[in-house]
Amino acid sequence: MTAPMTLEQLAQRMDRLVNMSPVRSQLLQCLAQEDPDLSKLVQWVEKDPVIAARVLRVANSPFYGLAHEVDSIAHAVSLVGLRSLQSMALAVAVMEQFKPTDPRLQSTHQEHWRHSVAVAVCTQALARRAHIAVDTAFSAGLLHDLGHFVMLSIDPQRHSEVQVRMRQASTANGSRTITQLKLEAEQAVWGFDHCQVGDMLAQRWQLPASLRRCMALHHRSNDPQADRLVWLVLVGHALAHALDLLHSPEDQVPEVQQSVWDGLQLDWSDSNALLASIEERFAVVCQQLVS
Repeated sequence: MTAPMTLEQLAQRMDRLVNMSPVRSQLLQCLAQEDPDLSKLVQWVEKDPVIAARVLRVANSPFYGLAHEVDSIAHAVSLVGLRSLQSMALAVAVMEQFKPTDPRLQSTHQEHWRHSVAVAVCTQALARRAHIAVDTAFSAGLLHDLGHFVMLSIDPQRHSEVQVRMRQASTANGSRTITQLKLEAEQAVWGFDHCQVGDMLAQRWQLPASLRRCMALHHRSNDPQADRLVWLVLVGHALAHALDLLHSPEDQVPEVQQSVWDGLQLDWSDSNALLASIEERFAVVCQQLVS
């Protein structure tokens, strides 16, 4: 087995990997403002062909049902909305940042992204019922597992070793959860887990503290720094698996501790409509952001 890394070695390799383009950095900083300047926002979107194309694609999707084609970024931005654009720009920027060059990794990368989108959609749907900001909840769900993308990009071989080790441990001891097996396998193969990597990435990208906590603590609900947004991501993660959004034969619903349920006090009234809306929304968002 490959010898584990140190966090210092990871930091050196990460610095060569995760530097975001100045245009995208400026765009995300603009979107992070409470009252973004629409004209500046349009200018930054126009400077990034990938994000501009995605915004136009969404604006012209059946979701909006317009009779005429939208061919102006300014029109598309006004149609999509600032907060939706924030989530979209963040998703596109991150997807492009960690897009694999090796075709053999594309299916794994796509699988991770569908998982992230599923958790984002579930977390966002639950946010209203927990009285938590909806847009923040979507971003938190979308970014919670970024550590996985960093690890896959830095060393695909180690990523494969983790999967092998998880399968071996699962066969030897069937009582362990997939989450436990994953974290233990990552510690053995890498010397740290994807939560620690996500925390390091959040620091480097200067993401808000609320998102950084979700990236670092989404498997550690008992941590003293875990707040209601962290708990919501944890429940969104469990719900994504419970609904089998990814259609994985090895799927397992993560356990949610009673203290999390007590802390969130979620309103589960009309839950059938909630679950149906999540499945519909997941299909739409995957078409917008993943396909």
